[in-house]
Amino acid sequence: MVEPRTLTLQRALLAGVAASILVGIVPAGIALNASLGAAIESRARDDLRMAAGVFKDHSATKADAMMMYAKEFAHEPGLAAALAARDTLGVARVIEPARSLSRGIPVVIGYSGVSFSGPAVSADLVARTHAGEMPVVFGSDGNGVWQIALAPVEQGGRWVGAAGFAAPVDNQSVGALSGLARTGVIVVARDDHSIAATTIGAGQAFPVLQALRAGAVGPDASYVEAEGNRLLAATLDLEGAGTVIFARTLDAELAMLPRLRRVAITSAAVALILALILGAAIARRVARPVAQLAEAASAMTAGTFDAPLPQSRIREVARVAETFGDMRRALASRLEELRSANKALGDAATRLRSLQSDLLQRERLAATGRLVVQLAHEIRNPVANVRNCLELVRRRVAADPEAREFADLAINELLRMHSLAEQVLDANRPRDEAITRCDAVLVAREVATLSSVGVPRSVLHVEVEGEPDAEAAIAPDALKQVLLSLVQNAREAMGSRTSGTPRASTPRIDIRVSRAGANVRIEVLDTGPGIPSEVLPKVFDPFFTTKSAVHGVGLGLFVAEGLVRTAGGELGVENRTDSAGACFQVVLPAVTSGLSGSGVESNLRLVHT
Repeated sequence: MVEPRTLTLQRALLAGVAASILVGIVPAGIALNASLGAAIESRARDDLRMAAGVFKDHSATKADAMMMYAKEFAHEPGLAAALAARDTLGVARVIEPARSLSRGIPVVIGYSGVSFSGPAVSADLVARTHAGEMPVVFGSDGNGVWQIALAPVEQGGRWVGAAGFAAPVDNQSVGALSGLARTGVIVVARDDHSIAATTIGAGQAFPVLQALRAGAVGPDASYVEAEGNRLLAATLDLEGAGTVIFARTLDAELAMLPRLRRVAITSAAVALILALILGAAIARRVARPVAQLAEAASAMTAGTFDAPLPQSRIREVARVAETFGDMRRALASRLEELRSANKALGDAATRLRSLQSDLLQRERLAATGRLVVQLAHEIRNPVANVRNCLELVRRRVAADPEAREFADLAINELLRMHSLAEQVLDANRPRDEAITRCDAVLVAREVATLSSVGVPRSVLHVEVEGEPDAEAAIAPDALKQVLLSLVQNAREAMGSRTSGTPRASTPRIDIRVSRAGANVRIEVLDTGPGIPSEVLPKVFDPFFTTKSAVHGVGLGLFVAEGLVRTAGGELGVENRTDSAGACFQVVLPAVTSGLSGSGVESNLRLVHT
């Protein structure tokens, strides 16, 4: 089979260029000579208009950042109190660190409108902050122009002043703007029309300033003569604080017109000869497959990746079409990978937030535990001394029944206080390091037996479900104390049934022990009323209880959480979703071959405060 003849893309492009020149060079050359100067001027005017938009966008972006900085500064610790007390030295101490933050000059306004720092601020601007606004405006002190951001400072819901930052509009700040807009920039202050900043020479800046003072320059571009050159200048008002002038020199750009005419004539003569030989047929042959390729690209932009690709006899076009197909398939694959990666990233972010919350909870409980243990240790010795003294008093008033009764009451209360201190110390008392593992199912059954002594099954039913090989890295007495606390808490939540009559549904406590990867998971479920949502974040706090002072002091769950945490585990709670009641969850490191357990792989949802 004979392969079709192909044409190189270079030849096709040359032919297309020649044909284009033939059709357009003659009228274009005539129009070019007449309109090129106007086009250069029009472009300069467009650049000046664009410069105003660039300045507004730059100012808006900077305003957003300054508003954020002002809000942060207004909430600086100590600032509201110092303003409310009109403490000048206190305000100065708060302002001083802010001067080194490279955010501008700190501005602080007191309750009476007096400025503690920064340029002068109008009463109208202060009044806007009093109304709860956070304005970002331009201001002028006569010689300079500032961009000022203020935020209200409140204490107890009452406005006591305003604070923020002021950034000068100077040579440094307008230098970058001049490069982006490709124009010269002059910033003129409001009061005396003095130059606050400029990126062009003084020889050109002062004539432009004189034209502004004479009213010859406005928002629309106008000509200004400076040092023998013509400049196009346009202004932008800075909210009454000053004026920005954008200037563009035209003479240097118009000087190239004669040379462009000579080049255009020479090019037209050469192109005309080639254009007469090479015709529109080659251009049509080139345009057809390119148009089809463009349609396929538009379809891909709309999300369709199976549009037909052109079959061209032009070698380069055919290769482009083939490469485009490969790229389209690769892009579809990458988009699918990106969607998968985004989903994985979202899952990872959710887990990270959960882990951060867990860490904060554990750190708070650990700090509280250390403080409570220190207090308990310091209380225990004085309590013992007072008890000994009361014992002596009790023996000496043996003949007085009333005095002896009061002495007994005092001794009992001291014993209660001593028991409270011992409960706190249990959570941090060193244990036998040689005993670091236990059979969780066996301990759970012992707890169930102890909890059911003297209680009929019709009054309270405790059930243990366990898997084999559920050995946890915790001392057995520690785990027993934890489970006894959880079971006792569940019994009290369901109400005392040891002396009452059986009800329609028997109160039930289920203890479920299972392996979860490298962890041992123990769940204690009851059929009580559950835990109110506002109480859930506090159940592990020390001295928090919903019972009366006679029946509890709120240390059982706190001590249990400390024992589990000391063993490298986690203790959490949530309300049951399958029925009424609460579910306490203990996750401990499992003991495996050669490992005694040093940490928990946790997917437990803890209660956070």
